[in-house]
Amino acid sequence: MLDFPLLRLLAGYLRFRASGGFAARFLNLCETMRLRVWNLRQEGGGLTGLVSPRDYRKLHLAARRAGMRLCCLEKRGLPFFLKRRRRRWGLLAGAVLCAVLAVWSAGFLWSVETTGAQAAPVQDILAAAARIGLASGRRKPKTSGEDLAVALQRELDGALSWAAVNIIGSRVMIEVRDAQTQETLPDPPFGEPCDLVADFDGLLLSLEVHSGVRANKAGNGVKKGDLLISGTRLDREGKPHSYEARGKVTALHEDLRTLSAPEQAALDQVCAVRRVRVLRLWHLALPLGVFPRGGTYSAFSSTRTAVLHGVLLPFSVETRTRLYWAPRQTAALPLVFDTFVAACDDAYRNTNVLSGTVAVSRQNGSYTLTQRSRVIDYMGVQRPLKQSGD
Repeated sequence: MLDFPLLRLLAGYLRFRASGGFAARFLNLCETMRLRVWNLRQEGGGLTGLVSPRDYRKLHLAARRAGMRLCCLEKRGLPFFLKRRRRRWGLLAGAVLCAVLAVWSAGFLWSVETTGAQAAPVQDILAAAARIGLASGRRKPKTSGEDLAVALQRELDGALSWAAVNIIGSRVMIEVRDAQTQETLPDPPFGEPCDLVADFDGLLLSLEVHSGVRANKAGNGVKKGDLLISGTRLDREGKPHSYEARGKVTALHEDLRTLSAPEQAALDQVCAVRRVRVLRLWHLALPLGVFPRGGTYSAFSSTRTAVLHGVLLPFSVETRTRLYWAPRQTAALPLVFDTFVAACDDAYRNTNVLSGTVAVSRQNGSYTLTQRSRVIDYMGVQRPLKQSGD
């Protein structure tokens, strides 16, 4: 325990000197009595070293038996420091109060910063953050950063297309991205006129318009088929024009995946191994056996060339091996579960999975695996616009 300097200081130790008598017997007695003595040195005709306060009294007995005189040179460590200052309660009270204040202040926010804003004023972003509880001097919110980002976008009412809230210690970092309004939209690209609609139910987290007119905003719940970005835009005279709606939309939703399989499955296993050697001489091959006919097998071979005193001889021996397989019935659940997990991993490769549960049910001689996941995924499919005159 006392092998580390920090632990020695916390537990305390004494520096002693043992002189006269028989030093070898003294050391043997320390070993026999299992006394923790370290940093032993021979100085001035005696031994100096360090010992724990608990073993110092026993060390007197060992020194007396060895005919040596023992004296304490120095006391170090936290117990002796506190003992010397036991009447100065102010120091202890100040240290305890400082520790309590440090722990208490760690539960508050002391710095709020934002980056990434260009069109949206920083003062408005900080004011909106203060309304949702992100301000200097406030207690740390128990809400997750994802929900705080959604609340911030809702407070700014469409001024941001994306936001992220990261709480690091007592510091809050807010990263934002400005929303593209109708006045700042780039020239619409050429393409088939269409709207961008939701392809599943979910909660909008961000909506970034690349082409078209914003028809929804972050924080809203949408159903499959709801309009996200409209491809119809009015000019200054109020005349509608149709374009291709494009954008980048992320949403939080619950995804459900299922897989059914029978209780038993056929699994191939090795039932026999057969080897046949073939003697090769130049281009000639002489089999030294035959394989049985029929059956399902996997084949591989290895060749050993004859070498005499470093000279390659013109003949070699090839060993051909066949592994014959036979089907057997086995429990299908482990195999189906591995296949199901691999399929889910492949499906969620570009998806942020927040949480998920897998349930297994058995009915009518088959297993059904169901996974419910709470994920953040990209949303939006194009729906063609009807042209006038169609």
